[in-house]
Amino acid sequence: MTKKDTITILEIAEMSGVNPSTVSRVINHPEMVNEKTREKVQAFIKECNYQPNPFARGLQTKRSKIVALVVPNFTTLSFANLARGIQERLMQSDYSMVIFSSHEDEVLEKKICKKISDLHIDGVIFASSMMPNYDELSYGIAKVFIDRDGSLDGIDTFILDVEGAFDKLIKYLVDKGHSNIGFVVGDKKSYAGLKKISAFKKAMKNHGLEVDEKFIVGALWSSKEGWNATSKLLEGKDIPSVIIAGSDTLGIGVIGAVNSKGLSVPEDISVVGFNNEPGSESMNPPLTTMEYDDYGMGQEVADAIIKRINKPEGEIEIKIYTMDIIERKTVRKHLLTNKIIYD
Repeated sequence: MTKKDTITILEIAEMSGVNPSTVSRVINHPEMVNEKTREKVQAFIKECNYQPNPFARGLQTKRSKIVALVVPNFTTLSFANLARGIQERLMQSDYSMVIFSSHEDEVLEKKICKKISDLHIDGVIFASSMMPNYDELSYGIAKVFIDRDGSLDGIDTFILDVEGAFDKLIKYLVDKGHSNIGFVVGDKKSYAGLKKISAFKKAMKNHGLEVDEKFIVGALWSSKEGWNATSKLLEGKDIPSVIIAGSDTLGIGVIGAVNSKGLSVPEDISVVGFNNEPGSESMNPPLTTMEYDDYGMGQEVADAIIKRINKPEGEIEIKIYTMDIIERKTVRKHLLTNKIIYD
């Protein structure tokens, strides 16, 4: 037989003189095939460099050994270390990972869930900022939620202590003399955005500060949107002495917008990011940010989804991750406390 780029399981069976089902068992359950036949089939598989199609294998075995990660978008690095942790731990257990972006679009997320079902993917990790449309998934597909509580629906849940993070952050800024605090939150209508706005307001009140709604502006999680939102925030006669960015990616845009106004960070306006994204330590100046163990979370999430795939009725896992301040060079002590000017 002439060697070609791809070869089918039927051709391996023909060369080996066995049924295709025997080849399938050699690949998926070699212990079920006698040694002589197994070695003969494996020799042809090696000679032809045959690589099983995981999706086709999923159709036969109901297990594809693939897990899907659904994120809100590809425009932010917030999920980079998380995804790395998930992938590395999955590969240790011979699982692969595919990533989908919902673009924070409910219709698209439903299509993604339908595609996941069609491909017989074993499990889904939802890091989407929307309410996951998991009703679109086939019955039996394992699910894990990141930063959204699904425990009441029997779904393993890994969430950030956002309220605790903002309480630490506002206290830190108050101790630095700041009271006029702006917030470029990201998408104000998304679950993640609403959660951060609520935590921000609660922390402000807990530390004796009034909340000015004009100082809370939305963006769509990209540096460009962060720039545009900050530009609007700085148009008024009363501007914040410090701006919190809902992610480090937004923080890039915040710093760019401040500089474009002829102001400096942190001399004129301080900036704080979120999530300690890759590269934030290399910004000019290096970005002060909130950090959590995103890589470690990724590994634990991967463990949870594998466990859920293999033991669907197991006990539900819930874990909360704290966030801490990574102090760099974008926050300075503010000596004159600004007064909020109301129209």
